[in-house]
Amino acid sequence: MGDPRDRVRARSNVEPSDGGAAAREREVAAAMRAIRREQIASRKQSALQSRARLLDWLDDWVFGCRMPSAESLIRDARWSRDTLADFCARCGGSRVPYESVRGGCGECRSRRLDVGAVRMAGTVRLGRYAPPLSRWVPSIKSRAWRDMGVVMGRELGLQVRDAVESGLVPQPDAVVSMPVHWTRVLLRGIDHAALLAEEVSRVLGVERHPLLRARLASRQTGGSREQRAGNRGRFVGVPASELRPGCTVLLIDDVRTTGSTLREGMAALGELGVGRVVCGTCAVADAPRRTGQRG
Repeated sequence: MGDPRDRVRARSNVEPSDGGAAAREREVAAAMRAIRREQIASRKQSALQSRARLLDWLDDWVFGCRMPSAESLIRDARWSRDTLADFCARCGGSRVPYESVRGGCGECRSRRLDVGAVRMAGTVRLGRYAPPLSRWVPSIKSRAWRDMGVVMGRELGLQVRDAVESGLVPQPDAVVSMPVHWTRVLLRGIDHAALLAEEVSRVLGVERHPLLRARLASRQTGGSREQRAGNRGRFVGVPASELRPGCTVLLIDDVRTTGSTLREGMAALGELGVGRVVCGTCAVADAPRRTGQRG
């Protein structure tokens, strides 16, 4: 803005109409007041801009960043969920060309997927963990993207319904979400697995039960496959009298990588008397040795 005194001198160089000193002093005083008003207005504008930036930051931190419409994004990407023939109904891994998945794929056929007395009754997925799902699905929890969670949950519910009608997995008696510790729900502003499970429950017409509770443990996101597999003891079962012993539970999670989270959930459900578990997930990460075998 320059030196205010220079501006006052420039304005006061105009001779007053009466030529008197008093009039000249009045003009100088008026010029100084005008300059002060401009400075105050400028400071207020700067303060308002700083406050607006702070409020935007707080809004993003508390409520999540503004995200685009999930349906329009999916439409523009021309994404659609996998067909039931695209993946192994036992482990959820991608099926390679001409591979028989009777009794499981080449990755899981020789492996025992049951945990204790709980039988692994199948896996249903929307797609493999690769773009665009590898960008969309993690953002449901990291950016509290409820819109995408609702759409993915609805698509997963439809996929499970098709798998049940095709005889690939049994009809579940209850829908259960992989739990998230309350501190993480508070920080993220969302329980992503519960949101998915709510939509799956609505599509299937099967009640959702909170049969699992999370202990505070190490984060799974960003860890290696070995670190994920070694992160044990995270879940405890919550009894529900309305569920009969030996029932079938549809266990919902956002992503399946090593399967360690699923196994821990199955172990906790087994303590409640659950007989069979079907895994429902948005995306499954293929084992490293199979990533180059897809057609």
